[in-house]
Amino acid sequence: MKDTMKDKTVLITGANSGIGKVAATRIAEEGATVVMVSRNRERGETALAEIKAHSGNEKVELMVADLSSMAQVRVLASDFKKKHHSLHVLLNNAGGIIGTRQVTWSAVACSP
Repeated sequence: MKDTMKDKTVLITGANSGIGKVAATRIAEEGATVVMVSRNRERGETALAEIKAHSGNEKVELMVADLSSMAQVRVLASDFKKKHHSLHVLLNNAGGIIGTRQVTWSAVACSP
């Protein structure tokens, strides 16, 4: 472990596969506290175990939320703030395919 990120907290969405999982692994290897966000608990827990084993970093945790739901985003943010005093890096990696246009409240509030 290189420890260059030792005192940093990093939240990564979509961290259970693909680029998000690779990023979570590499950042964990650097010594950061890594908070993985996954929509699926089972896949998230599998990736969590793999990342901890590969990186040797036990400061990796899982939070489960469907980021297409603003209610779940709010719960995720609230739960994160209860456990962590700061967030140094936010890696927004989660993606989704939505068949119809949807507008969140914040988008409506920011419209001219």
